Amino acid sequence: MRFSPLLLLPLATALPAKQSQSIPELSVNQWNNIQSGFTDGLRSLSSWSWSKAEDALEELEALTAARDDDDKSSLTIWQALKADPNSFSKLVKIIEFEGKAIDYLDDKDLQITFFAPNNDALTPPHHHHHDDDHDHDHDDSLLELLHNPSLTTLSNVLDSEPSLLAADEDDHHHHHHHGDDDDPEKRKRRKEIFRKIAGKVLQYHGLTKAYTAQELAQNSTIATALKAEDGSYGGLHRRIRIDKHFVPPSLKINFYAKVLVSDIKARNGYFHTLNHPLIPPGSIIDELFLFPDVFSTLTSSVQKLHGREYLDWSYDKEHSKPGKPQFHGKPLVTLFAPTNIAFAAIPPKLKFYLFSPFGEHALTKLLAYHYIPNTLLLSELLYTEKEKKSQIDSFVDTLGDYEYFNLGDDPSFHKELEISPALPNSTLKIEIDKTKFLPVEGAVKTTIKVNGQEVKVIDVPARNGATHVIDHLLVPPHHHHDHHGKDVAHLDSWENWEDWFPSWVDQV
Repeated sequence: MRFSPLLLLPLATALPAKQSQSIPELSVNQWNNIQSGFTDGLRSLSSWSWSKAEDALEELEALTAARDDDDKSSLTIWQALKADPNSFSKLVKIIEFEGKAIDYLDDKDLQITFFAPNNDALTPPHHHHHDDDHDHDHDDSLLELLHNPSLTTLSNVLDSEPSLLAADEDDHHHHHHHGDDDDPEKRKRRKEIFRKIAGKVLQYHGLTKAYTAQELAQNSTIATALKAEDGSYGGLHRRIRIDKHFVPPSLKINFYAKVLVSDIKARNGYFHTLNHPLIPPGSIIDELFLFPDVFSTLTSSVQKLHGREYLDWSYDKEHSKPGKPQFHGKPLVTLFAPTNIAFAAIPPKLKFYLFSPFGEHALTKLLAYHYIPNTLLLSELLYTEKEKKSQIDSFVDTLGDYEYFNLGDDPSFHKELEISPALPNSTLKIEIDKTKFLPVEGAVKTTIKVNGQEVKVIDVPARNGATHVIDHLLVPPHHHHDHHGKDVAHLDSWENWEDWFPSWVDQV
């Protein structure tokens, strides 16, 4: 089996990560309570006396001070990682194999942030392999890495194939000595593919500014050093999601990677130890499929309408050529994703109508109201992509309008927006609030409301945009009067849907 590097390299970020295998499984309750748990924590915090809150803050400051007294801030991030082999020897091996990441991790003139998975995080579950599978392992390891671009997978590959760590000029010697049926050119191509994947994934662990844990906690999302280069995400830098809890204090990245040790000061910034490596996110539709107990009705709706391409962005193997990778789907989308609870809450007769052959057109239009094409809407920014209409435009990485909502020192703000979804002649009313609830850095709460109702989980990052999880079906704009002639459309209810919804479907 021969691999063309130009053909396979796009798969490093193109194929959806098999997160169900590589990311710790979230139960339905955990997923639904990601935001509500934070709210419960705030309620607990409000019940404290101020003296207890002050004690807790003083304890945190004391721990930080103790850590600062014992830090190695004269070392760069790279030097500090190498100086702690008990914690980071596996990560160091990957970085040395990739080669280029050392340049910025060791740059004394930069101020950056790096999330460093420790050795435990990069130790894969033990699986028994039969000896007669040895010749098959090399091809399998590449395919596994292409499907699951994780530092854990990389670490496992480097441990099982030490020849990859050999200098390029030694490849022929290793080939001859071990009697592998890999030819030198194939080995060289495989090594280059592994390095490219490692480079992309390491970039996703880095931020281009130096952030302490408290500064991270002020944000819901932050741009990483990894730039989208596959035509998706508007060509922007891919972002991570910051999930913070204050009771007890904790910080998670992308919902699953917990910060174990924060604010390790280095000469060129900070690094934070993680208990799980970060994985560049998959497309919106692939992420929805990871949680069937939460989104099975939505994904069934999309499949019923043959609409997967509207939520997907993936490598098109059939139409790709060496050096000219092709992708299919929608490169930039924001989705307000209704859960199974949302569909269960509508009247049974309406649900039967939507999923009957007669309601297919109605279901199409209803889902279009939840879907915003060519737009990235997050709690910190709004980016709207413009169509490239000229030869000059084709040379521009990003062509669109940016709006950042809070650029000052105070993270608090209130923002109101009207955005046009895919449904013609309609708008979504968006309210974004970021509130500072304690006089300490990082103590902020961010909420998004759509058409007056609060989003349950905000800012879920995806390869081709973002998802906001809602537990109600959005009611599209319409005219509806009660038996007294009063317009009651603003009540945002499906209760009297038979009085207006079928005619609305025919009109729009």
